[in-house]
Amino acid sequence: MNDRKLIKPILNASYQNQKQAAKTLSGLGYTYDKKLSTNESKVFVDSAGNPNIAFRGSKNVKDFLFSDPLLAIGASRFDPRIKDAQTLVKRVETKYGKPVDVTGHSLGAFLAERSGAKGNVITYNKAVGIDDIGKKIPKNQTDIRTSNDLVSALSLTQKYNGNRETIKGSLNPIVAHGIDQLPFV
Repeated sequence: MNDRKLIKPILNASYQNQKQAAKTLSGLGYTYDKKLSTNESKVFVDSAGNPNIAFRGSKNVKDFLFSDPLLAIGASRFDPRIKDAQTLVKRVETKYGKPVDVTGHSLGAFLAERSGAKGNVITYNKAVGIDDIGKKIPKNQTDIRTSNDLVSALSLTQKYNGNRETIKGSLNPIVAHGIDQLPFV
């Protein structure tokens, strides 16, 4: 995904149910892979046959009461969503025979980072826990965060070989965390 204007609608699609996401992504010129997609991760292919995955952030009780606390305290290795993300990337790479580009918001951004994708990794307001303090970010990763976003605040401690961008956001930290803060239309 090389077009920054598509980040916001793709992240929005990651939170939609499969039928809505398929419609949204096809409207953006992508082919939706119904067989590999779930409500937690949307698999889609661009017109050149390049595979992409959008990982959904926290949306349900399990995310808020299980995945998010494990991430915060540095115990995310016990969260099955990480293994699911890694398995999905391998399945998509096998099916399409190309490196996968991944993206995500909040918990979904954390999953994108941990997915093992060899393509481009784009995160937005990536959730960062205590065991990610000082972590080295690879060259293929771009982290975008909104000023005043508390969920991604610890990303400021990370070492960047990749790209990091902070965009101006709301003074309200809850609003600052939302996808609507992305200036890309």
